Order: sequence, then C-alpha cells, then structure tokens
Amino acid sequence: MAQLNADSCYIFTDTETTGLDINFSQIIQIGSLLTDESLNEENTQDIGCKLLPWIVPSPEAYLVHKKVESLNEDSMSHYEMMKLLRSTWLEWSKGRNPVYVTYNGHRFDEELFRRQFFWNLLPLYMTNTLGASRLDMLSTLQLVANFFPDSLNLPIFDEEDVSMKLTDWSQANSIEIENAHDALADCVQMHELAKLIIERANPVWRASVKGSSKTGNFEILQSEPFAMIGEVVRRKKFTYPVTFCGQNPKMNNEVAVADLYFDPDQLEDLTDSELLEQIGNSGTAIRKVRINKSIPVIASDQIPDLEKYLDIPHEQLIDRARKVRENIKLQTRISELLASNQINYPPPKYLEQTVYSGFPSDADDLWMERFHTLPWEERSKVLDGFEDTRYKELAERLVCANNPESVKHETMSRYQNFLNQRLYDKGPWPSLEKTLDKTRSMMIDATDEQKEILKRLEKNLEKKSEFIQSL
Repeated sequence: MAQLNADSCYIFTDTETTGLDINFSQIIQIGSLLTDESLNEENTQDIGCKLLPWIVPSPEAYLVHKKVESLNEDSMSHYEMMKLLRSTWLEWSKGRNPVYVTYNGHRFDEELFRRQFFWNLLPLYMTNTLGASRLDMLSTLQLVANFFPDSLNLPIFDEEDVSMKLTDWSQANSIEIENAHDALADCVQMHELAKLIIERANPVWRASVKGSSKTGNFEILQSEPFAMIGEVVRRKKFTYPVTFCGQNPKMNNEVAVADLYFDPDQLEDLTDSELLEQIGNSGTAIRKVRINKSIPVIASDQIPDLEKYLDIPHEQLIDRARKVRENIKLQTRISELLASNQINYPPPKYLEQTVYSGFPSDADDLWMERFHTLPWEERSKVLDGFEDTRYKELAERLVCANNPESVKHETMSRYQNFLNQRLYDKGPWPSLEKTLDKTRSMMIDATDEQKEILKRLEKNLEKKSEFIQSL
C-alpha cells in the first residue's frame, strides 16, 4: 500500500540502450542516484548487462555511449540486471514515497523500464504505484526557460533559441560533466540541476513535484485564477494560459484545457463537429493533455511578474477562466467529444508491443512469483502453467536464453525460429546482415577509437551469425 504519510525520496535514473526503438531496443546500462527529500545524496547504483541473443544493436548508439562491456559474454544477464534494479529500488524506497526522476523519461526511459520489466515477468508499474510518482525534468526545465529565465543560465543559441539537451544545461551552469553519455553521469547532472532549481526557482520545483502524480497535475490545471503552460519546441519558447474544461470519461488520464488566448464565448455556439475541430494537441482553442505524465504547467499565481509573460491583460484572462469554469454545459460537451473520438489503434503485431494489452490474472501473478523462486533447471517445468500466452512465451525466452540445456526439444525449436526471425526477417527491428554491413562501412572513415568500438561490435554480430547458422 502507498505510504501516504511517509517522507519522500528521489531516485534519479537514466539508461543507455542498443537503439531508440522503445519496443525492440535493449537497456544495457542503468544508473540510479538516491536522495532524501531535501536532495541530499544517499546512494548510487551503476549496473549493466550483456546483449540478449535476439537483439541487434545500433552501431551509431555504441559510438555514442561506448558501452562495449555489454558485448562480453561474461557480463551480467539482462534478467539479473532488471531483477537487481527492482530489488534496489524497493530497498531504497522502503517506508518512503519515491519520486522517480528522469530526463525525457516519459517518452523513452520510463517506457523502456515498463517493457523490460514485462520481458522479465516483473511488475510493470513500479514507478507510479504504491506511493511512487514520476517527474520528468525536461518539463521542469521548460518551465524554468519560460517563466524563470534569470534563475539559471539558459543554454542560448542564435540569440534566443533555447537548447533542451541535458548536457547543454549542465555546461551553461558550470556543472562538471564526466563520462558524457553514461547513465550514472546523467543522473548526477540531473541531481545538480535539481539542486539549483530548488535554490533559485523553487516554485518550479514545487510544481514539478506536485505534477509528478495524476492528482497533482489535475489540481494544477484546475488552479485559480488559471494555470500557465510553458513549452520549448524546436528551441522556441511558447506559453499558454489555460484552465480545465473537460475529461475523457473512458480514459480519465486524458484531460482538456482551454487556451485562454481564445475567447471562450465563441465556443458556445459551435456545432459538435466545429467544436471537435478546436480540440487538438497544440494551436487550437482546446488542448489535450495527459495527466499521468509530466506537463510543463504551473499555477499562474506562482510566477513573479506574470504580466510580462502574457499577451493580453491579466484581468481579461481571469474573466475568461471564470467563464470556462462556470460553463458546465461546455465542459460536458467537450468530455463527451473526447470519449467519442478516441483513436482505435490496430492490435499489436509482436509480443513486445503487447505491454499494455491487459494486466496479469491473480493466478499468473502467483505463477510469476513461483517462476522467479525456482532454480533455472526447474523453471522449464512450469512454462505451461501460465494462463496468458504472452507470459508463457516470455518465460520460454528467458529459460532458453539462460538455461537452454533444461528445455524440451519443441521449446528450443520455437526459440530457434524466434531467433531466426529477429536476426534475419524484415521487421521493425534492425536486421543482422544490414547492421553488419553498416558496421563495416562505418569503419572506413572512423577514428582509431571508433574503429576499436566498431570492431568489437562486428565480432559480436559475427558470433550471432555463426551461432544461428550452427543451429
């Protein structure tokens, strides 16, 4: 159960991966940094693992992060790394409510964590259940750039363009960067920037912490007299005064806010189809936001010298916000339109894409627990116990990759077919042959250091090819 009255702690975390596809890339390094609620450092963890047999890594990724140790067969397995990560985070947050802090994590790192907990039959939603919440510092720094620009040194390019790269913010604020593109080093950068924000732009940090939960985000969007969204898109700053104006009853994480630069009186007489045209993600009178993710939003009364960030008079915005809040009929119409115009996506084609295709049954939860407690040589005997075929297939992959001698012939045959598919078939994943060709061609113009990395990668890919051919 959530520790509602417990102290908070912060867990800054970052990953290095084999590529950028959240469904088919593998985490190979995870850095974590634990602090108390005052951001005093308490502990760190730096763990990595070897490549999974079916993962073809991007040579471009390896030239950036240089994590060649993941190419060693004697490195920790991916399964053991994810188990160790979970146990560490649980230990760190015991008796406290953890806030998991990432940078652009809601689009990338958080999605990777969920998928790779899923791959390993571990609970998916560790970072937003049982008292945990999620803070994406990309949103935090967007608020700083827009509403507290004098509190930190902004990484400015071409006179007014603001970079949103973590390393650029660190360099601009004299934060020492060691081992760039290292997961733990990125955690240190986030931690140092967070301390500066607390000291120099405290309202932004308070808003970010509050917005790390769905409830908190919802409260900020409903704040009076109104809220302010501050975004940086393609290095350009954009600000919007907004107030709540609807919520999808079928998917309550989707909330609508009225952009108060648009006159709400003009919305009243629109037909449903016309009103629907005004509902979008940007540039429309009504914006859709997801309250289960970090939003660069802050209550307007928390911004000093607010008037200089407004395009129309403050009093006019207050009046418009009041009209929207009092117009229950309009809110109801918008909520209904959100519900009736949801996008129906096609069913996932591959197992990795089914991470959100239903929760495990109680029976499967218990079966997973049993799976984890058994020695590897015994786990092949419980594969047929899963009700959901997703978990059976994932369990088969784990046993075949970690203890192949224990599995039946038909199980190993299915696994070999899977390896062939992932390494040689055309799909949303990188192919072995094309990646091997690309790796060799990149060596031509590479530096000596880059050549060494590419040679290590080439050797790994050749071994994969030889292994498949020997099956």
